[in-house]
Amino acid sequence: MKNTLQWRIHGDEFEDGSKIADWKKIESSAWHFQVESSYEMTFDIYEHDGQFWKLYQGRWVIEGIAEYTYRYGGQACRMTQVAYTEKARSPHSGLLKQRGDLEWVRVYEVNERIHNVVKTGLPNPKYNGKTVAA
Repeated sequence: MKNTLQWRIHGDEFEDGSKIADWKKIESSAWHFQVESSYEMTFDIYEHDGQFWKLYQGRWVIEGIAEYTYRYGGQACRMTQVAYTEKARSPHSGLLKQRGDLEWVRVYEVNERIHNVVKTGLPNPKYNGKTVAA
């Protein structure tokens, strides 16, 4: 089952031939400073090929330049949005989640004991016909 898409041309085209410019961004997160690495990171959720994908992006300032430099992470991961049915540790972020909290998790992180699926991709033979791997 295909749960990731690697870059063919980093920051432009994925291994399936799709271009990031053609993906539909549906959600963005705030920038978070990464103390150990001296850069900021965010992620966006995109819709592509009937699936939801999470793609990380980093930004930093090179000394002597007064603008940010941006770079995407190494791959896109297939995601499902869940609501927590009880207070629990997130299998994705490791954060403590309260009942009713929403979170995007990788399709194989869905745990029917603590999650109700809110949004998931369409069944597709390229993805083994499954919308979640649980």
